[in-house]
Amino acid sequence: MGDVGPVSGAARPVPGWLADPALSRLWEAVRGRLERSHLEPAGRIVLVDLRRAERHAVGDLLARPIVADRVTVDLAELDQVLARRSPYRGLAETVAAVTERPLRDRRAERSAAMAAREAPLVLARELLAAQPAFAGLTWGEAWLAEMRRSGLLARADDAARAVQNAVIVLAEVLAPSVAARSRSELSARVTGSAHGLDDGTVVSQLTLRALALDAEIEPPVTAAARRDLWERYAVSVDSVSSTCLTLGLLGRGGSVAGRLRLAAEAGDPTHITPRDLRHLEFAPHRHVLVCENPRVLEAMADRFGGDLPTVCTAGQPALVVLDVLRRLAMINSTLHYHGDFDWPGIAIANRLVAQAGVAPWQMGAPNYQAAVMRGPSALELSGAPVVTTWDPMLSAVMIRLGVVVHEEAILDDLLAAAAQLTR
Repeated sequence: MGDVGPVSGAARPVPGWLADPALSRLWEAVRGRLERSHLEPAGRIVLVDLRRAERHAVGDLLARPIVADRVTVDLAELDQVLARRSPYRGLAETVAAVTERPLRDRRAERSAAMAAREAPLVLARELLAAQPAFAGLTWGEAWLAEMRRSGLLARADDAARAVQNAVIVLAEVLAPSVAARSRSELSARVTGSAHGLDDGTVVSQLTLRALALDAEIEPPVTAAARRDLWERYAVSVDSVSSTCLTLGLLGRGGSVAGRLRLAAEAGDPTHITPRDLRHLEFAPHRHVLVCENPRVLEAMADRFGGDLPTVCTAGQPALVVLDVLRRLAMINSTLHYHGDFDWPGIAIANRLVAQAGVAPWQMGAPNYQAAVMRGPSALELSGAPVVTTWDPMLSAVMIRLGVVVHEEAILDDLLAAAAQLTR
């Protein structure tokens, strides 16, 4: 049964015996029960503390005497009485006419509202199942639960469109062997606006929450963390905020090359941005050291000045770092990489081997074992083990010994080995 509206007073006036003010409490109680039960005249209501006029009015309506100040009214019985005696088709239409307010099927409204809230999630589940990029996906249901819990979709002008756009973006950035792309260009192509993936938009927040689940990290809460997460999936936010920390690199290309030359001559570290790379061509370097931690680059500057070109990833490499390394590899520079002996460090090394052509350096099983034997770390390895693609024995030894060795802990060894690269 749908909503029931009041009947026009001009066409069908409410009889006085129904419009009696002494029945107003009855009609309001009946209205509340009907609106909670799909407008069906079922069940009973109880009226208490009835005044004399109310007892008489209810008794006249039910055609039986009411002598107590409490009465139980069977709605099915009342519906039949009104169908026979009133000008309306039963209880619901009578209440709507007498109170001059449409009845609302509140249970149906709640069900419809719930269905409307769930519809974007149902769509998301269907879209995830249909995209080859999500084959073997393990975090899909967790993402849907996060959507429901966060209330993000309630803030969207078009929740279904926001979900659809987020899934399209995810399918593109999670596809294997994708090239780096600009976030604004990706946004314009998917959402129709260059700002559709800006910080704070619903599509951006949905996408980043999914990428955080995929990367097994907490959702980013700062602008820098959001930028880093985008770049982890080859999406560049802008051309100036992300940098690559370098030492001793030389190149050709106007003012940028001049800045690199002056820094190399002074033995000073310098930063390169994606914007710089538009106008820069690197000079060939026979050996380039690549490290994970800035302290290692600083130590190389203190020991060798700018004589040993060095690139620092500063943890997970940003897109600009990968771009610098690839350009150096293309001009036949040998990239010697060293990072932390822990599982995140091994994951970074695997990524650099696969995506930038680096060669792990001083990162074999003997190097790790020797470092542990000289000075065991107080830090235990934690997290899921990662296979060392360049030396499977290394991950096996790390599992057996179970300790972390950070780059900073073996700086003397690295400096001694680096001296061989400067000859």
